[in-house]
Amino acid sequence: METAIELKGISKTYKGEARAAVCDVSLKVKRGSIITLLGPSGCGKTTTLRLIAGFERPESGEINIGGKLMAGDNTWVSPEKRKIGMVFQDYALFPHLNVEENIGFGYRGKDKKQRVQEVLEMVNLQGFENKGVHHLSGGQQQRVALARALAKRPEVVLLDEPFSNLDTNLKQTMRNEVKRILKKANATGILVSHDQKDALAISDEIVVMKDGIIQQKGSPKKIYQFPRNAFVAGFVGESNMMEGVVEPGKRWIATDIGRIPCNQYHILTEGEEVLLSLRPSGFEIAEEGDIKGVVESLSYVGEYLEARVAVVNQKKKKISLLVYLHPNEILKQGDPLNLRVSPNFVSVVKS
Repeated sequence: METAIELKGISKTYKGEARAAVCDVSLKVKRGSIITLLGPSGCGKTTTLRLIAGFERPESGEINIGGKLMAGDNTWVSPEKRKIGMVFQDYALFPHLNVEENIGFGYRGKDKKQRVQEVLEMVNLQGFENKGVHHLSGGQQQRVALARALAKRPEVVLLDEPFSNLDTNLKQTMRNEVKRILKKANATGILVSHDQKDALAISDEIVVMKDGIIQQKGSPKKIYQFPRNAFVAGFVGESNMMEGVVEPGKRWIATDIGRIPCNQYHILTEGEEVLLSLRPSGFEIAEEGDIKGVVESLSYVGEYLEARVAVVNQKKKKISLLVYLHPNEILKQGDPLNLRVSPNFVSVVKS
């Protein structure tokens, strides 16, 4: 698939800062895909977005958009010439303009009227042309901002924390809506978010960042089930971290809570000491489970039953596991529990 954006060794340090905001970041984004730059505040995700948009200049490296050099090798293309659509966190709509005028703002094509109608249809806002934006709901305002970004047929649409101002129910709806709209427009989308649920729900790929450095890039499934290091395991969802030793055959890891199956035998060495990430959703109750424990606490959260399970190892040391079980399970504090964990939710990680 054709590459829409390519970053090659991009770095940026702000004046007065000792540490680089973005450090030697390289990234390829496939045309028509949606990726999320995910990480905590100060990780470099917003700076990366601003570098792509042209709001900041990199000190080193190259930025290519649509196969054309935008920054690097004494080249600098200004933001308005980069064929980028931008959706800001606060939407940045013009309060004195109606929906049609907001969407068409800055559009110079002779087909302006037709193009505005096309993107209105994409975002399901037909009939809203003459409405003032202050009369719209948060979700509708977001769709107007997205329509405005798409109107100029950009090479890529950049979205800065697009769901942060929405309540929980609307946020879930708008994740699906934004994904649908971007896919319908065959647009390449890059989102910035600190919310793992946003990233998992909308992305074709997730780029997890920390301290200006990419920690891991991959599909939502790969990032969640097989985190590369302890930071990713802890930031993207919950995780039980466990030390262990690789057994002969490299299919099992001996740990303080019992033998844990592992599918990553191709990267393991017999007798090797490793650190494991065990996702809470990878556990299930089993009569012959390798992990034997006692229920410490229970919380019903709707989609699953959140349990803390105490496991006592051979050294009489208690280890507390976070486990997500089917919400129909009937359990109470103090119940004995036999568990097994799927190897598809076990990952060898770097500390």
